[in-house]
Amino acid sequence: MSFGERLQEVRRSSGLTQEQFAEELNVSRQAVSKWESSRGYPEVEKILYICNRFQVPIGRLFADEAPVPEQAAPQPPAVTAAKAPSGNLTSAVSAFLSNLSPKNKWLGGVVLIGIALLAALLARILKGGSAMNVGTFVMSAETVVWIAAIIIFGLAEAATAGLVSIWFVIGSVAGLITAVLGGPIWLQVVVFFVISIAALIVTRPLVRRMKKDNVATNADRVLGGTARVTEAIDNTVPTGAVYIDGKTWSARSADESTIPAGTLVRVVRMEGVRLFVEKPGE
Repeated sequence: MSFGERLQEVRRSSGLTQEQFAEELNVSRQAVSKWESSRGYPEVEKILYICNRFQVPIGRLFADEAPVPEQAAPQPPAVTAAKAPSGNLTSAVSAFLSNLSPKNKWLGGVVLIGIALLAALLARILKGGSAMNVGTFVMSAETVVWIAAIIIFGLAEAATAGLVSIWFVIGSVAGLITAVLGGPIWLQVVVFFVISIAALIVTRPLVRRMKKDNVATNADRVLGGTARVTEAIDNTVPTGAVYIDGKTWSARSADESTIPAGTLVRVVRMEGVRLFVEKPGE
């Protein structure tokens, strides 16, 4: 069984729907559907959470993905040669953001608004230096801004726990240090963005570690293929199953029509572990 099938088995044995499972992991239902259809993997911390929360060994989840011992199944060099990871930083971040739940995406938007407000405040400070009294201490306005930035981004990261704003926390610390050392405003801003981007690049391997190469999986190969209906498909009940590529899949009609058993149909799309089919020629 693939990782997706084993993850689906864990979810169902716990009596959870995809929506409930997604809420448990603080991700979107679409992310769970993608994992269960073997089109991607969760992040490392979510895999560890699944193992601890549902008491499933990590080796069981990745039994089929684990490398075969060399003495048991030696492979020619052309097959075992490692393939360099594909994609760029933008695609890696996009793939990560697609796993965020709607709440986390909303918090990410708040973080961006916070950056804009901080930038506007720093631009105002550029017109003239100022100081603020904090208890018995006199702090520059820039120092207060960077401390506020650290708190805001830190709270956002604590709320999401998904590498949403940790980069900006590190950048804000660097900006604060630059301000304490007497660096000008423009230098503080440059240091903030440079360190934030550097932190993002450093954490990129962690984001991409569990992401497979963008190749077709066994599940993807059934799309567009011809299947045989083994259980009459009726969306109103709902019931239906088809046999394709050596497996039986739960199926529904793409156009809401009833399809009797024994009919040959074409797979038009996949949602989770369910195939949507139509009669050829429709």
